[in-house]
Amino acid sequence: MNEQSYSYEALQNQKKFYDSRFQAGYMQDFSGLFESCRFYAMQDILKQIKSSGFNPASILDYGCGEGRYLNLLKDFFPTSALHGCDISDEALTIAKNIYSSAQYTPMSDETVTLPDNSFDLIISIEVLEHVGDVAQSIREIGRLLKPQGMTILSTPCANKFSFEWWQNRLTGGLQPSFDGYGRFKTDEPGHLRRLCDRHLKSLCSEVGIDIYKIYHRAHLFETLAPKGRLFKRIPQACVGFGMLDWYLFKNFPNGSTMIALGKKR
Repeated sequence: MNEQSYSYEALQNQKKFYDSRFQAGYMQDFSGLFESCRFYAMQDILKQIKSSGFNPASILDYGCGEGRYLNLLKDFFPTSALHGCDISDEALTIAKNIYSSAQYTPMSDETVTLPDNSFDLIISIEVLEHVGDVAQSIREIGRLLKPQGMTILSTPCANKFSFEWWQNRLTGGLQPSFDGYGRFKTDEPGHLRRLCDRHLKSLCSEVGIDIYKIYHRAHLFETLAPKGRLFKRIPQACVGFGMLDWYLFKNFPNGSTMIALGKKR
């Protein structure tokens, strides 16, 4: 693999890599275009599962970082016990100060020292592309999830024919990864791989989780939406433009990122 494609420290010493990032202000809020669009998509999904009658007693944010999604979870499920885990002690310290009502557990690589079958709902937002062993992360999510529990997994998508796939395909940017899944050269250095739909379904099925729906984002409009000075001047208009992918194309597989819904057998 091209050594400039990703950070070796992101693979070999993740704790140090992400502690340093969070100290520098990594992923603090939803002020950027991509983060805003993902937030609104997650809002739609939580509204959807709540309207189905699902009301989890306990929720885990696997790889919670600074806990950005805990308030959203609390808004939809105010009586649920919230829990976060992350490999970065720095991130958990920040999360504890901002979202003090949740409980937090540090991670050791991909594992969490919590009992089996602990949670009714586990979310993991843009984490699977970062972990050293994605299969182990999925096993851990499966272990921690109660039977009939639900999971929501968001990660960049390697499905063919997205705007980003074409961009990398035409410029020689479809790269191998150390674990065989592959990655895009345009991905940031902390992204170690990209999964496609079938990869995620297979990994989850092996641990007893059936992925029953995968939505896709960032087909075109979100990628083309302004992200510089114009975004700073009219952020809501730019986010609205970017969200057209979600409103029009979320059921089409050629998106640059996916949000999968699964249920444990």
